Amino acid sequence: MKSTSVSKLNKIIYGSIVVLSFLIYGNSIKNGYAIDDGFVTTTNPETPNLRIEKGIKGIPEIFSTHYVESEKQSFEYRPIVLVTYALEYHFFESNPSISHFINVLVYALTCLLLFIVLSNLLRKYHLVLPLLITFLFIVHPIHSEVVNNLKSRDELLSFFFGISSLYFFLKQIEFGKWQNLLLGILFFTLALLSKKTAIIFIAIIPLTIYFFTDAKLKNVLFYGLVAPIVFLCYAITLKFVFQAPGMREYAFFENPLFYEPDFFKRIPMAFYTAGYYLKLLVLPHPLSSYYGFKTISLVSWSSVLMWCSLIFHVALGIYALLGLKKKRIISYGILIYLIGIFPFINLVTPVVGVVGERFIYLASFGFCIGLAYLLLLTFKVGYANKTTKWSYFKLAFKVTTVIILCIYSVKIVSRNSDWKDELTLFRNDVAHFENSCNLNYITANALSNKIAHTPAGVERNALIQEATFYYKKTVELMAEGIKKYPQDYITSNNLGTIYVDIFKDATNAQPLFKKVIETNPDNLEGRYNYGFCYESRNLPDSAITWYEKMLSDQIKYFPAYIRLHDLYYKKQDYNKAIVSGKKVLSLYPEKIELYINLGNSYMLSGDTLSGLEYFEKAAAKPPLDYVLLQNVANVFKTIGNNSKAAEYQEKSKIVMGQTQYK
Repeated sequence: MKSTSVSKLNKIIYGSIVVLSFLIYGNSIKNGYAIDDGFVTTTNPETPNLRIEKGIKGIPEIFSTHYVESEKQSFEYRPIVLVTYALEYHFFESNPSISHFINVLVYALTCLLLFIVLSNLLRKYHLVLPLLITFLFIVHPIHSEVVNNLKSRDELLSFFFGISSLYFFLKQIEFGKWQNLLLGILFFTLALLSKKTAIIFIAIIPLTIYFFTDAKLKNVLFYGLVAPIVFLCYAITLKFVFQAPGMREYAFFENPLFYEPDFFKRIPMAFYTAGYYLKLLVLPHPLSSYYGFKTISLVSWSSVLMWCSLIFHVALGIYALLGLKKKRIISYGILIYLIGIFPFINLVTPVVGVVGERFIYLASFGFCIGLAYLLLLTFKVGYANKTTKWSYFKLAFKVTTVIILCIYSVKIVSRNSDWKDELTLFRNDVAHFENSCNLNYITANALSNKIAHTPAGVERNALIQEATFYYKKTVELMAEGIKKYPQDYITSNNLGTIYVDIFKDATNAQPLFKKVIETNPDNLEGRYNYGFCYESRNLPDSAITWYEKMLSDQIKYFPAYIRLHDLYYKKQDYNKAIVSGKKVLSLYPEKIELYINLGNSYMLSGDTLSGLEYFEKAAAKPPLDYVLLQNVANVFKTIGNNSKAAEYQEKSKIVMGQTQYK
């Protein structure tokens, strides 16, 4: 009878966990795409994510390529995340509501699994302890980013699979079945394949076994070695999958520490970052999708806040270690928190954004253990007595707990609305963090995109004015930054692009592009931009000279040669257009437009036969184009070659028929 009662209570708790998760995140399901979602979804038809659009057929390619693959960058390996989106696209195509629903579902299942693990670990204690930890975890607002940001599914899956791995390792300790060990290894591998930060479980698994089981030290050490061996196999496998390391470029506004080679400057910054994370966990307001320069300032040993954080965290660590032998629950929570934040405090390596809410997703688990412990201790709740009746708990404890849960829940529901779409998110966040360089930049860019799709009128004028404000702020912050970090050619290029594209100020832009070329001669975009500045300054001959130099150096940057072709056309210098066009064609023999350009150049220079030769070459390249075939037919008809004209007319009809059939 008692067993039936417990089973019924567990079902109620399980249902409550899932229902609460969907209640507080339900309004996120109607949201659209937001920051960086294009890495894993197909948010932009102009730059499709081909691996995702292949659906199930794209899975082999996903497992053999980097997480991010582009002409400029390729980095990380998170195939499981991409596979989930490929499957989504296969069955539902691009549908942000489906994606958001799945994120909420994964979060709800994670919280459910967390409670199951905690109730087993804390079976000697009153149910109030695992229940309170779980509900504090569910409603903590710091998780709003990992649930709302579709790109952050990597964090959701990595933690879910990591907890699953821990669950089966604990089952192995309890029941000794080899299947549990294999499942533990499998889920740890899945966690790594979701995001490499799952490496943290290398420490969490043996720590948990030590604290909550009667396993002998040699067994703890054995299970402490299993995860590192799996990680070593994972790392070796990646070496075979990717012969060359990934490429990742960083701008100073992502984190100035990327441009600070002195390791000792990171130490005070590490403690300051830890303090900022603690602030976000204790008081999660305001929240932001991006922090970075100059929201989080670089601090030195003279910072008072840094010293406060250092003293607090060192004392916290010592307190946890003192309780290690007695296996105190609070010590376990503190160690989970410290282990969870350590990779992201800018000590071992700088973190993009300086801090990030998603980075402390796992650390928040330790924080919730500590917060639950403090609440129970403060109100003298007898959690150590498993048989204490719920009615005996003090009203003050119940009221305080409900207030915390409600405040956190309201914050989450409100924050979900901010994630409606990119522009809504950026506008909200930049209002709270007006000195964030990147927030100003991406807000301005999002506004520019909206302007491009807004008809002329009052609304468009207001958007232009708003975008101009954020671009001016961006220019101010970027200019300040590159004075400190002149080696950051990425920001110099971005700043120059803003000058020339937004403010039509090529005079101030060109020296920035010159700096890009001097800092990184291999930066092709910077080379092109430097030449484009000559055009913008109405110096076409200088632009032609520059583009021709790029061509003579056999630099592969297609936009430069399209501009060169257009400049020769404006000068009506068709012979030089032919000479340069042939050189470009040797670099890009697959580009149909180059054959057409050469054909036009020959025709305009008076050489009709040579022009037709290149038109025919263009018309022969797949996919066959109806308009091009018609044009070739018309040219042949004009010169009196009716048989050739009829041939191309017939080809155009076939292409038209195939198009209509499709």
